[in-house]
Amino acid sequence: MKAKRIDHIAIAVKDLDAAVATYQHNFGLEKVRGGEVPALGIRNAFLQIGDAQIELITPLAEQGPVADFLAKQGGGMYLLALEVDNLDEAIVTLQHQGARVQVATGSTGQRLAFVSPRATHGVLLQLLEHREA
Repeated sequence: MKAKRIDHIAIAVKDLDAAVATYQHNFGLEKVRGGEVPALGIRNAFLQIGDAQIELITPLAEQGPVADFLAKQGGGMYLLALEVDNLDEAIVTLQHQGARVQVATGSTGQRLAFVSPRATHGVLLQLLEHREA
């Protein structure tokens, strides 16, 4: 398995609207999409930066992974998302190497794989595959 590129970096924030305004005003980034993702328990906004994106995320409820992260860390980088050629192959490879991998569904019905930070020196990795339309 080989990662192709950084797809996006997710940053957990307490106030999504304020964070979007900050990134737009301070860095000239354009919001390209966003909304609620009930399957992941978040509300998000994607801002374009080069050929990657910054995803600002805030929890929909007071409990869950992002809410827990905010309570513990107060905000900050939540995950790094990498694009791979073949998600199924990447999952199998990582599991054979002993990594814990959870599969979830994103806002567009896209399958995502989350790799435990224990296997990545403390960083939550999200793997995804872009399929040609």
